[in-house]
Amino acid sequence: MSAAALWREAIAAPGPVERSGVIERACKAGSFDDILAEARRLISSAAAEAYDCARVAEEIAQRLGDPLQKSAAARVKGQALRALSRHADAIEAFEAAARYARESGDPLLAARSRLGIVDSLGWLERFSEAIELARELEEELRAHGDLSEAAKALCNAGNIHHRRDEYAEALDCYTRALEILTPTGNADAIARVQANRANILTHLNRVNEAMELYEGARGTFDERGDALSAAVVDLNVGFLRYISGEHSASLAAFARSRRAFESHGRKVEAAKVDGDMGDVYRALNLLPEALECYDRAIDTFREVPLEYETARAEIGRAVVLAGFGNWDEAMAALARADAAFAAQQNRLQRAHVALIRAHVLRSAGKPAAASRAASSAARALKRAGLLGWAAEAMFIQADVELERGRDAVELMTTVIEAARENLRSSLESRAHHSLGRYYQSRGELDQALDEFRAGVNCLEQARTLVTIEEFHVAFLKDKVAVYEDLVAALLTRGFRADIVEALDCVERSKSRLLLERVQSAHDAGVRAGITPDPELTERLARLRSELCLHYHSMHVFDGAEQLQRRVGITLGNTQRLRELESEYRNLLREAQIRQTGGGHHVRMLGEVVPVSELQAALRPDEALVEYTAFFGQICAFVVTRRDVLVRLNIAQISDVDYLARRLRYHLQRVEGQTGYVARHQDELHAAIRGVLADLYRLLLAPIEGLFPGDKLVIVPHGVVHGLPLHAAIDGDEYATDRWEIVYSPGAGVWYEGLQRRSGDQSDGGDDLTKSPALLMAVPTPGIELVSEEVDRLAELFPNAVVFRDKEATLGAFHEHAPGSRVIHLATHALFRADNPLFSGLSFSDGWLLAHDLYDVMLSCDLATLSACRTGAALVEPGDELFGLIRGFLSAGARSLAVSMWPAADAATVAVMVRFYSNLAAGMGRASAMRKAQIACRMEFPHPYHWAAFSIVGAR
Repeated sequence: MSAAALWREAIAAPGPVERSGVIERACKAGSFDDILAEARRLISSAAAEAYDCARVAEEIAQRLGDPLQKSAAARVKGQALRALSRHADAIEAFEAAARYARESGDPLLAARSRLGIVDSLGWLERFSEAIELARELEEELRAHGDLSEAAKALCNAGNIHHRRDEYAEALDCYTRALEILTPTGNADAIARVQANRANILTHLNRVNEAMELYEGARGTFDERGDALSAAVVDLNVGFLRYISGEHSASLAAFARSRRAFESHGRKVEAAKVDGDMGDVYRALNLLPEALECYDRAIDTFREVPLEYETARAEIGRAVVLAGFGNWDEAMAALARADAAFAAQQNRLQRAHVALIRAHVLRSAGKPAAASRAASSAARALKRAGLLGWAAEAMFIQADVELERGRDAVELMTTVIEAARENLRSSLESRAHHSLGRYYQSRGELDQALDEFRAGVNCLEQARTLVTIEEFHVAFLKDKVAVYEDLVAALLTRGFRADIVEALDCVERSKSRLLLERVQSAHDAGVRAGITPDPELTERLARLRSELCLHYHSMHVFDGAEQLQRRVGITLGNTQRLRELESEYRNLLREAQIRQTGGGHHVRMLGEVVPVSELQAALRPDEALVEYTAFFGQICAFVVTRRDVLVRLNIAQISDVDYLARRLRYHLQRVEGQTGYVARHQDELHAAIRGVLADLYRLLLAPIEGLFPGDKLVIVPHGVVHGLPLHAAIDGDEYATDRWEIVYSPGAGVWYEGLQRRSGDQSDGGDDLTKSPALLMAVPTPGIELVSEEVDRLAELFPNAVVFRDKEATLGAFHEHAPGSRVIHLATHALFRADNPLFSGLSFSDGWLLAHDLYDVMLSCDLATLSACRTGAALVEPGDELFGLIRGFLSAGARSLAVSMWPAADAATVAVMVRFYSNLAAGMGRASAMRKAQIACRMEFPHPYHWAAFSIVGAR
C-alpha cells in the first residue's frame, strides 16, 4: 500500500484500535520516510492534509521510538501548523523537535529545528523574543559551522525587523545573510534573500534596485515551481507599484498574489493582500471597494488574532470613514491603531497614525490640529528615512499655512523636491497647486500661473500610470481643480495667448480617455491588447447570457407566465439583476486587472489637438463653441478660422442646472400621455417654449454675435451636456432655424471624426446612401413602427442589408456592422444613469451593451440609434461621458444620430425618413437632420417630437 493510502486510512479509522492497527502495519512496512515525505510535499498545496499526514508520521515515530524520527516528524508537523497560521501550536511542535534532537545527541539538528519558531513568534507579534532567538540561533549555527542555516537565522531576524518597520536593521541582516550564501551558489536561498532585500529597498524608495531584485527572485521561483514564494514576490511588487503611483499594475500584482494564497489555503497572507489592495482602492477614490478590503482583512486578523496587522488595516479604514464623513468613527479607529502600536513600541507606525490623523482632521475642518499632527508625523518619518511619507505630512503643514495666507513657500518647495525624488507625481501636483493658489491670493499672477502649469503637468504624469478606465475616472475625482484654477488664472489675465492656452487646458481636462479611444479606434495593435484569460472569458460569457435574460424580463411585453416558461426567470427580479450586474462588473474589472499583468504600464492620454489645427479644420462659415464650467459659472470659447474668443460668466451653473430640471419636467409631461397632451397641447407647447427661451438667453444670446456663419460645433461641459441647444428659441425662431448644429464631447473628438473619412469618399449624403449599409429593426410595444421605418429607409439604400424582428440578432450586427458605412438601429434602448456602461440596445436575441462596443471595430460614417434616449450619458470626473455615445465613438463611428429623450414612434419615423431622404438628395448629415426637423415641425409642433434627435461628431 502507498504512503498516501496508509496515512489516509489511519486518519479515516473509526476508532483508536483500528488506527493503532494501521500504524502498526506502517511500522512493519517501513513506511515512515515515505509518509513524512508526503507530508512535506503537501505543505505548500494542502496544509490541512499535510498536518494530518504529519500526525500519522509522528505516531509511527513514537511507536518506533527513534528520537531522530520523532524530531523529524515534529518538525514537519510544526511547518504544517505554521502554514495553517496556528503559530502557538507550531512553536510547541518545533520545541518538541529540538528536544528530540538533543535526546539523540545532535545539538546542530536541535538548533535547526528551532529556526521555524522565529517566524511564528513574529506572526504572534512577540517581536523581541523572536529577534533574541534569531541572534542566539545564528551564533549557535555559526559555532557548528553551518553557515547556510546561520543565514536563515539572519533572514528570519531581518523579517522581524521589517515587520517592526526597522528598515536599516533588516537590510543589515539580509546583507549579511547574502554574504554567507553567495559563495554556496544556492540559487533558491539567494533568491529569497534578494526578495527580502528588495522589500526594504522599496520602503527606502530605491525602486529600480528593488524591482531588479524582485524580477530575478521571481524568475528563480517560477523555474522551481515555487508558487507560494512567487506569490510573496507579487505581494511586494504590488506594494512597490502602489507607492510609485502605478495603481493598475499594483492591483494586478496583488490580485495574482491573492489568488495564489487562497488556492494554497493561506488565509492570513490573503488578508494581508486585502489590506494592501484597500490602500490602492483608497488612493483611487474607490472608497466602497477599499472599505470592503479593509473589513475583510480586519475580520481575518482579529480571528487569529494579529494586533499589528489589525492596526495597520484600521489606519486605512479610518481614511475611508473620513471620506464618508464619519469623523468620529475614523478617529476611534486611529485611536485603536495607535494604542496597539504603542503597546508594541512601534514608533514608525505611530508616526503613520499621526499622518493619517492629520489628514482626517484636515478633512474635518480642523486645520490647526491637523498641522500639529502632521508636524509630529513628519519628524518621525524623516528620522526613519521615509522621505516620501514625510513629504506627505509636510504638505499638510505647508498647505494649512499657505491657506491662512502665511509664507510657507520654502516648506512647500521642500515637499515638491521630495515628491519628485520619491516619484510621487500626485503629491507634487497638489503641492504646486497649493503654491499657485497662494500666489494668486497675493495678486502674483505670473508666479501662480507657473505653479498651476507645473501642477497640471505633474497630474498628467500621474494620470498616465492609472491605466484602467474605471480607476482613472475615480482617481481624477478630487484632482481636476488644478485645471480649473489654471484656466481661471489665464482668463483673468486675458491676453490672446492666454485665451488659446486656456482652451488648450480645458481640452486637456476633458474627455481625454474617450479621445484616446477615438484616436486608437482603428489601430489594431492598440486594440488587440493581451490575450484574455480563457477561464475568465467563459465566466463572463455565462454571466452575460444570464444578464440578457434578466434584461429581457425587465422589458418583456408578452406576460410573466410566458416569460417564466420561455426563459425560466421571474418577471422583474431586480434584486437578482443587481447582483448579476455587480458580479459581471467585478469580473470585467478582474479581467482588466489581469491583462495589466503587474508590469510597468502607462496609459497614453488622448493627444490634445492644437488650437491652430482646430481653426484650420473649421469652415469659413463655421464656429466651434466650447463651454466650460468652473467656480460656479459657465464660460464659452468661440473658435473660428480667424480668431479665438471667450466670453466669461455667461451663466451661473446653478441657473443652467435648474433649467435642465425644468426642461426634463416639461418633456415628461408629454411623454406617453396621448389623451392629456391632446387636451392641453397649446398650454404644454407654451410652457416648454418658455424654458427653451431661457436656454437661448443663458447659453446662446451672449455669444451669438461671434458666429461667422450658420454652422456650429457645440462642445458642452458639465451641466450643459444633454441640453438641446438646437431647440433653444429666440422669439419665434428656433436655433436650428438659424444654425446647422452638431455636438461633440470634445473638440479633439470632433476633429478626429473629420480626419477619418472613408478612403477618398466625400461626406455627401448621396454618396452615403449608395454605400454598404446595415438596417435593423426590432419592433416592441411603443415602437411598433420601426419595421415600417426600416422598410422605407431600405428604399433609399440600394446596397443595404436589412434585418427585422427575429432576424435582427446580435450575431447579425457583429457580422455586418464592421463593413457598413451606415448603420441604422431601430430597437428598444435602455439608459442606465446608475451604471451607464450597462446601457444598451435590445436585439431579438440579447442586448448590445455600451461596454461591448469597446471590443467592436467600426468604419461607419454614420450610426443612427433611433431608439429612446440613445444620446443620454452620465458625466464623470474629467468630463468623461459614459453611455452608448461613448461606445459607438470608441468603436470608430465618425458621426452618430441619437435621441436625447424618448420621442414618439410616429414622429421618429417622420424625422428619420426625411433625414435619410435629405441624405439621398446630397445633403450632409447635420444639414439633413436640420431640414428634417424643420419639416417635421409642421406635423409635430411640440419640440418633444421633432427636437429629440441630434448629430454627434463630424458634420
